[in-house]
Amino acid sequence: MQLFDTQSAMDIISHSIGGFSYDTLARALISKSNYSDPQFLLIECKKFCDHLETIGLLKKCHHLLDGQDEYFEYIHH
Repeated sequence: MQLFDTQSAMDIISHSIGGFSYDTLARALISKSNYSDPQFLLIECKKFCDHLETIGLLKKCHHLLDGQDEYFEYIHH
């Protein structure tokens, strides 16, 4: 079973500029590590971004809505 690397995900998110989708986050994590199940990673990235939004670290970028992709922006503290 493969575990989701929240530290690597947070590192990518905290260095992001502008909006990104959880799909973009998944692709960035795949390029950093060898994930054997991209679908698992995509689901985990969505859950992680949704969680970060609920605690105020991300906000949805409503002006970047493109079809079914949700875009987020990191809130620098």
